[in-house]
Amino acid sequence: MAKETMKEMLKMIDAKVSHLEDICADDRAFIIKLVTQTNQIVKFLQNLELDIDEQYGIEAPSSFSDVVDRKELSDRRMLEVKELLEEFKSKREDLKEFEEELQKHKDQLTPGMVGES
Repeated sequence: MAKETMKEMLKMIDAKVSHLEDICADDRAFIIKLVTQTNQIVKFLQNLELDIDEQYGIEAPSSFSDVVDRKELSDRRMLEVKELLEEFKSKREDLKEFEEELQKHKDQLTPGMVGES
């Protein structure tokens, strides 16, 4: 091969490597933003849990049966609290699943790309 052809090929390879490095840097920045936002959501939910606990005068039970045994709250209020706790538990589990899913596919994330799910 001619020297000039080799030089052109090396320049193309160098450009492609530079482009890949830029993409990796963008991906890294995007993942950092996602992790930061996820941490903010977790902090918000923890504060929300504390607010609910203080508002209704309950401790975060492992199961709702602990609260049911106490007859301090009216039946209607009890059902409202139960629904809130179950919804919170469900959303908390969904968030954990989402975080795990992000970790599994973090190498496939492309910032700025919009698609249908």
